[in-house]
Amino acid sequence: MKRLVLAVLGVTASFCAIPASANADVLLTPFAGVSFTEDVRKANYGASVAFGSLIGLEVDLSQTQLGSFNDIPLVDVDAHATTIMANLMVRFPAGPVQPYASAGIGVIKVSADLDVPILGEVLDVSAQNLGTNVGGGIYILPSPNIGIRGDFRYFRTVGDLDWEDFDDLDDLPLPAIDFWRATVGVTIRF
Repeated sequence: MKRLVLAVLGVTASFCAIPASANADVLLTPFAGVSFTEDVRKANYGASVAFGSLIGLEVDLSQTQLGSFNDIPLVDVDAHATTIMANLMVRFPAGPVQPYASAGIGVIKVSADLDVPILGEVLDVSAQNLGTNVGGGIYILPSPNIGIRGDFRYFRTVGDLDWEDFDDLDDLPLPAIDFWRATVGVTIRF
């Protein structure tokens, strides 16, 4: 998986090294929002960088809270998912209102901490796998350099998650993870 992350970052860096045409944009958007997993709504945050005009590349990094299991007495479990995605973006770059669609591939990593009141943290596990996302949204850019972005996406792992730290748990597959994410952020255009 580390090789996949390095490959995604390498492709992104190579796109950054290509000189931009006069009408291409670089859009940096830190964002926050809500993720939906089954009937649970949890906070998320992250940032994305989009390069291009009508057709472009976007790199999206976010962390989504998957929830805690408060129903288990005397135990506190906190789980979250980190996503690193490289996306192809199609955006209508005319005027201050610019709708777009985005789809891509990357890594989804799930981490969980298990805390017991007297003992403290007793277990810290993580698993990851290849993931995909698809969605769209709208940029509202009333000025040349700053605007707002609203975004809605669906994330899913490709198959079951793979344990990272425990070889003894390899026979215990984690199910595929999927969730929806709705965010809003401030966009800075370069």
